[in-house]
Amino acid sequence: MTEANPYLIDRLLAVQDQVLNAYAQLDPKDPAHSAALRNLLVEQFLRPLFSAHRRFTSGRITDATAVLTEQLDLIIEHGFMPSFPLHDGKSRLVLAEAVALVIDVADHPGEDDASLREVCSHIKQLSRDIKPTIKYQGAPSDRVPVMAVFFQGPEELEDLQRWWMAIPETERPDAVCVLSSGCFLGFGLEADGALGLYSVCLTINHMLTLLNFAAPDLAVYAGS
Repeated sequence: MTEANPYLIDRLLAVQDQVLNAYAQLDPKDPAHSAALRNLLVEQFLRPLFSAHRRFTSGRITDATAVLTEQLDLIIEHGFMPSFPLHDGKSRLVLAEAVALVIDVADHPGEDDASLREVCSHIKQLSRDIKPTIKYQGAPSDRVPVMAVFFQGPEELEDLQRWWMAIPETERPDAVCVLSSGCFLGFGLEADGALGLYSVCLTINHMLTLLNFAAPDLAVYAGS
């Protein structure tokens, strides 16, 4: 078994330190704290690591059967499908087939599980017909995948897994990551430390790649 690339690990640890230092400056009593968490994750972690045509947005998702989610923290869109600005000019209405991954962002696991469970439950009600053109390392799911990312939490994978698996499957995120420890579980991956942050990157990249090999019929949204 080969060792992880030390140069990659060094960069990931630097990113982790930068993110956590920025997190330490946030005021948890600020009414806009949730938005600040989301912006920190995007601007300090995700956007610098991915190319510019990857859109990290917040908003709502709808499917061809007119299921509509509530407002979501972070939607990672496929860069070459349309989405539509909402009335606030910042959020977007995103079609289910255009979603690579939804990320729910919070301070700690267990702090507001009811909110996370509700978000996951709503997302799991969405359906989509991806129509993969080829199967590249699997096919996109007919369900929209969702990940929970926490800035602080368990230091050990076993503790994180215990919390994760205690959530009913219909309300459980498909993956979970704690940035302070790097613990990551989901989508067949298990890692901690810097490699946990790398697992987040791998998951996003994989979900986006799967959508590159799909040709969904978005005309179904116009009805028959």
